[in-house]
Amino acid sequence: VDPLRSQTGMARADVIEAFKNHFRSRYATVDGGITAEERARAEELVATKFGTPEWTARVP
Repeated sequence: VDPLRSQTGMARADVIEAFKNHFRSRYATVDGGITAEERARAEELVATKFGTPEWTARVP
């Protein structure tokens, strides 16, 4: 968001709202949240994959 904020002079909240409005106009979106199951799965992936040195220190 910051590069767009810097380049457009728009407030951060306005940049975010513009992104949301654009995606809403192009895709079938709905406002929602993260379920407990989704959060648990994300935490599991951090613990077992994305938070490991093998992942974070990997140089492709």
